[in-house]
Amino acid sequence: MNTSLFISSGALQAYQQKIDTSANNVANVNTPGFKRKDQTFSELLASQIHNQERTNEEVGRLTPNGIRVGYGVRAGISQLDMAQGQAMETGNPFDLMIQGKGFFQITDPVTGEIRFTRDGSFHLSPHPTQPGIYHLVHSSGGHLLDQNGNPITLNGQYEIKMDPTGRIQLKNKNGDGTTMISPQRIGLVDIENPHLLKNMGENLYAIDSTVLPNGTTPTDYVRPLQLEEIQLSSGYLEGSNVNLVKEMTDLMTAQRSFQMNARAVSYADQMMGIANNILK
Repeated sequence: MNTSLFISSGALQAYQQKIDTSANNVANVNTPGFKRKDQTFSELLASQIHNQERTNEEVGRLTPNGIRVGYGVRAGISQLDMAQGQAMETGNPFDLMIQGKGFFQITDPVTGEIRFTRDGSFHLSPHPTQPGIYHLVHSSGGHLLDQNGNPITLNGQYEIKMDPTGRIQLKNKNGDGTTMISPQRIGLVDIENPHLLKNMGENLYAIDSTVLPNGTTPTDYVRPLQLEEIQLSSGYLEGSNVNLVKEMTDLMTAQRSFQMNARAVSYADQMMGIANNILK
């Protein structure tokens, strides 16, 4: 009976985690660049029970010798699904969509640390001390970084256009219309193991240093993308990759499983109560 209570209570915790994960996916179905998470489960260790020898076994005992008794499951890791989201046209030339692999590098508006995102919602923001100079700023408030890890700065006298490789084309508004290429380009990076990413809020991610192997640092898993690897679309945003029908189905399945295990806890408690009354 204690085993039944242990198994069902552990399953309650695991399914609660699954419900929370699916609910968060559903809540972000319209969030640009959002990547859904898939909750996994792992089986707990089983015990092998050695019964009495056959010559001494009790009359009527049918339990086979060496039977394995499991102890249920627990919540495993939440894996990030990196499938491409649908393209959403916005008409804003500073909205950028990554096609294929890659992440934008953003400064955290609070700590200043580097964060990663697939959300390409950017706008121009005036430099606080230099008139006519602008930064490309993410919707979270952080600055977009270039290939060298520096905030991208733009001069207001130029018309700005992003090409598919992340280079910034500058056209003089008051001159003869000639175009030049800025020395800065959008610094996209590839995360070798996206499952190491931890959600920091505002659709930003950071590498979780607590789960890294000994002797490694977060920078060991970040690789700058070369020009030939980058595919950007200006005027578009990548939509969430959440499949609402699937998530609602998973959510209802997890809720029903949670209810069944809650009932199992109740039954195990009743059985323990009956056993205690028999011993009185």
